Amino acid sequence: MKAQLAQEVDTTLLEIDASERELNPGFKELEAWVNVYLGPGTAELHDLQGTKHPAIRDENRNAIIPDRCTEIDGHTYFLSIKGCGAYEDMFFGGPLSIDRITDACREPALLDRVRSLHNPAGFIMSENWMGESPFGAQGVINAREGLELSKLARDASINGAYICPIIGIVPLAGQIEDTARKFYWFRQYPDPFFQEMRLVPSRTRLYFESPHVIADPESVFSQFHVGTPKLAQQFEMNFIRSGLALLSLFSRSATERDGGIAGLVYQDVWFDKDTIIAPDGTIHFADIEGLGWMQLTGQSHQELLGKYYKLQRKEWDKLAYEFLYALVQVDTFRHIVENNADNWAKQREGLSFLIQMAIEKDPYLYVRVIDGTLVAFVETLAIDGIDPVQIPIIQGVTF
Repeated sequence: MKAQLAQEVDTTLLEIDASERELNPGFKELEAWVNVYLGPGTAELHDLQGTKHPAIRDENRNAIIPDRCTEIDGHTYFLSIKGCGAYEDMFFGGPLSIDRITDACREPALLDRVRSLHNPAGFIMSENWMGESPFGAQGVINAREGLELSKLARDASINGAYICPIIGIVPLAGQIEDTARKFYWFRQYPDPFFQEMRLVPSRTRLYFESPHVIADPESVFSQFHVGTPKLAQQFEMNFIRSGLALLSLFSRSATERDGGIAGLVYQDVWFDKDTIIAPDGTIHFADIEGLGWMQLTGQSHQELLGKYYKLQRKEWDKLAYEFLYALVQVDTFRHIVENNADNWAKQREGLSFLIQMAIEKDPYLYVRVIDGTLVAFVETLAIDGIDPVQIPIIQGVTF
């Protein structure tokens, strides 16, 4: 995977020692990676010097450094910088240009410096992006919330649900932030600017925001060297196991709190672009700030349990379609690799068997066939006295 990413290098990040940083204690061995990383536009504007890293653009404001990688629980993870400068024009589309940056400049004294830039890509400015972050960087609330949630993970997993953990965040206080505040089109982001360093297993997503997507499984299988029936089945089983774990995140994270039940839920985030796929098929949730704690309370234990069952079902249903759509693409292409063009009826039955095999050792999840329906039983292990939540996966199963 490292060699594959190295072939896709298309930008450079400048690393500068951070004077302040907030660290994830679970990744102390990677503390030296938590610094400031700037794209070429912002680095050149400030005439900064530092260590240069070949990098890969990822989405609009992120970049991956292929040479900085580490092994965790059998997966290789690469350093990804969230908030190292924008590459795309916010309002007009296409690459961010010098003309568009000058349009956003509210300080005439800076115009000559902007016009002399050789490469405007990776530029940080203060235009308020959805109230959450400055354009090209990361907002303080998202950065700190993502870091705190990442601390819940053991390595890169919250009880079997894989994430792309944040190893540290750094403020962009001082000259960089002060200058960025002079650039905006309509309104400024009012709070401190941050960057976050996270670990990602690739840049392959489900549907978009990457040149490699599961929606094009032939390309992904080729990229990850999944060329035999055995590897294709292993990939799909990992895809199923990790996908169902993410769908059951609320129950996996559930705990007793203040007389009620608290667990993690997905807030305005989806599987389409907010998950990243490892070369072995394991789905990782990437936008950690999109997770949040939901506290359930009730006048009685029965009412509390009713709310718990309802919320876990809602969380599953909210993201199930995007997972199942991608699973069908993976499963269909596996049949092609096997030179086995099953019809849809047989494919559904085959998927039912594969799902059962994939989650055999998952302590939070098992399946049963009940009246012709493959049903998932979602458990929570941190709270006694709660029956599993039952959720149908495939109906009309004939075996």
